[in-house]
Amino acid sequence: MTQPVRIELPTEYEAGPVNAYLFIEPEPVLIDTGVKSEASWQALLAALAEHGLTPRDLSRVVLTHGHVDHFGQANRLWQEGDVRLETAVIVADRLTNFSDYWQKRIAFYRNIFLPQTGLPPQMYQFILTYFEMVAANYEDVPAQALHTYANDAVIQLGGLDWQVMHTPGHCSHQTIFYQPDTRQLLSSDMLLKRTPTPVVELPADGRTRQPSLPTFMRSLDVVEALEVDVVYPGHGEIFHDHRTLIQQQRTRILRRTEETYVCIQGGCHTAAEITTHLYADRPLAIQFAGLWMALGYIDLLLANGRITAHEENGIILYETHQ
Repeated sequence: MTQPVRIELPTEYEAGPVNAYLFIEPEPVLIDTGVKSEASWQALLAALAEHGLTPRDLSRVVLTHGHVDHFGQANRLWQEGDVRLETAVIVADRLTNFSDYWQKRIAFYRNIFLPQTGLPPQMYQFILTYFEMVAANYEDVPAQALHTYANDAVIQLGGLDWQVMHTPGHCSHQTIFYQPDTRQLLSSDMLLKRTPTPVVELPADGRTRQPSLPTFMRSLDVVEALEVDVVYPGHGEIFHDHRTLIQQQRTRILRRTEETYVCIQGGCHTAAEITTHLYADRPLAIQFAGLWMALGYIDLLLANGRITAHEENGIILYETHQ
């Protein structure tokens, strides 16, 4: 069975190292690239060298989604190796127009989203500082370098046909790759041993936050239905028995959703209060991801009609039905 080589690349982010995957035969193909940093670049060069390769030997680089820890070195690979960059149609704009998107996202967080949560100043500033750090540590992928395929295309990796699948939730443009004959899954950040955070993205209208955890749960159902023997995740070790993991994550999400309901029932009415209750005494980086998760639990409760939301003085308040 043709299997990809896992390449672990360092990042400065709370999620820790990120995985790239290398198919060696019949042509060298790299899945994802790591962050834009010298440490990550040197780690990638060393991993390629272990197989007698350099960036110039790569035939293609396939990008799963537009988060900087996954596409950060794409432009350098194209410049230094003249490699063909590929991604799904739904991902392409996020790669080629990341600069514009990120600045608009910062403005959305600063002016609309964060004020609605009622966050304390320390957390508010931590998040904006994080966003500015990301803004200083990426490069757009040149449009002329990027080749796209359909969101449900079949692409060649390791001499086999892999099905492209769009599985939104962690982000709106997440794609994964499934090989049905050998039952292999390149899951990127859709399926990790630690439940992926449902990221709050820039909404299409620039104002109205879109629920992502309910979308992620629907994508979990899609992935659970696949016949899979081995999973190659975007972070962490390769694993098996994906259905057991999905069941565990679904159970935990529903349990935490119930905890959120009890929290609201007990007097926590803002996203900030709920996040503090669920992630008390955790580092700020964990609380930031916790904010996304807390909003996901809130979205599940709203979708099921168990709570209501209304705005007062620019802050969104959540209430259980009396």
